[in-house]
Amino acid sequence: MYQILFFPLCLLVGFMLPHVYASETINVVTEEWRPFNYTNEKGEITGRATERVKAILKRAGFDDYKINSYPWACSMALTKNEKNTLIYTILKTKEREPLFQWVCPLIGPVRVNLYKLSARDDIKINQLNDAKRYVTSIEQGESDHEYLLAHGFTNDENLDVTADPHAGIRKFFAGRVDLVLQTEWEMAENLRQFNRAPSMVKKVLEVKKESDAQGCLAFGLKTDKAVVDKVRKALADYNKQNGL
Repeated sequence: MYQILFFPLCLLVGFMLPHVYASETINVVTEEWRPFNYTNEKGEITGRATERVKAILKRAGFDDYKINSYPWACSMALTKNEKNTLIYTILKTKEREPLFQWVCPLIGPVRVNLYKLSARDDIKINQLNDAKRYVTSIEQGESDHEYLLAHGFTNDENLDVTADPHAGIRKFFAGRVDLVLQTEWEMAENLRQFNRAPSMVKKVLEVKKESDAQGCLAFGLKTDKAVVDKVRKALADYNKQNGL
């Protein structure tokens, strides 16, 4: 039921996006992922990666665009299906590589950790496989979700999958799931936002992936390569002057 309802909604969002295919106009989509891309108190999409994207698009000569934030799976679906749609911050993985035209790197590798509530002395984890005995909340379609599935985790068994980027942390603080997988900055922000003390949580494992995925921008395969190359050149020039 979830899949049936969710993806038609994404297609409806696609119809609502401006269908302008001139190279001068693109649609930009992202998700709520602090500190890289998120909606601030004023309703503006900002963050470390967002400010880089704005500078890169300006350098590439794209002045006519709007950034929209959606659940991650929806942003992915829109990028795959809609021409001239750009997604960020997307981690370049082996599974995703043939699905998009990549513009890399936007940010450096991002480290993530498994966290538990400090009071949960029953949770014992020394390696990733140990986490399979518990329930981890994860957002649908994220690279972390793909990574855990590839390492033997199972949806609705030891993964609690949600389309809402805020649902997982709410469940975690309420004790309805055992673990969450987040960056240190994400956890610090969630503790602040939900008025929880840092001592309430404990990092139990740094998830070391086989290869550090780059944080990138990406276009779907329907987008003209000339548009992609223009953004690639702008990113290369920007990184040369500013670094990651």
